Amino acid sequence: MDATPPDAELLQAWRDSDHDAGNELVRRHFMSVYRFFVNKVGGADEVDDLLQRTFLACVEGRDRVRDDASLRGYILGIARNQMLMYVRRRQRDRQRMAPGEVSVAEISGSPSQVMAGRDEQKLLLMALREIPLDLQTVVELYYWEELSVAQMAEVLEIPAGTVKSRLFRARDALRQQLEQMNAPDDIRKTTVDGFEHWARSLRAVLEREPSQEI
Repeated sequence: MDATPPDAELLQAWRDSDHDAGNELVRRHFMSVYRFFVNKVGGADEVDDLLQRTFLACVEGRDRVRDDASLRGYILGIARNQMLMYVRRRQRDRQRMAPGEVSVAEISGSPSQVMAGRDEQKLLLMALREIPLDLQTVVELYYWEELSVAQMAEVLEIPAGTVKSRLFRARDALRQQLEQMNAPDDIRKTTVDGFEHWARSLRAVLEREPSQEI
């Protein structure tokens, strides 16, 4: 059986107008982008719109990807920029706040398609939406996408040291948010005590079958 071609090989083929190679790259990275949006926006239509915008921007910018860059990091960087534009569109009729201040709970309705199996997972998903967007994003990139600090710095366009401090602040903000949420004491305690486990377990909860093509 032939080995799975690396991203760099598929990207070069895509640049040479191999449409199938482009579709394979989209399928390969679709789930990461889907997870990025699914707990941040309200409905399935909005998620699909942001997915389309992200991959269209990737198609248009494929010749600008550095040969030594992580394609997943590049695509997630585009997804982040699309999310920031979404936030700005939602804030047109209200006081504009920076991503370090505003949470998705303040600008978007409750997500309609996120189904978590355990009460701890449901509580953590809700808590993530209540903390500032920048902090929510760094938690999800670390626990769901398992990016390194260097990769996260590339996606977020900030120094590695800032990534570390932001992740520390994000964990602290989440624990504080969990402590004050309306939930049974035992569920709140097990969520806080087992935060690392529950955060990682959400990766599988948020997946769906990829079906997008470019």
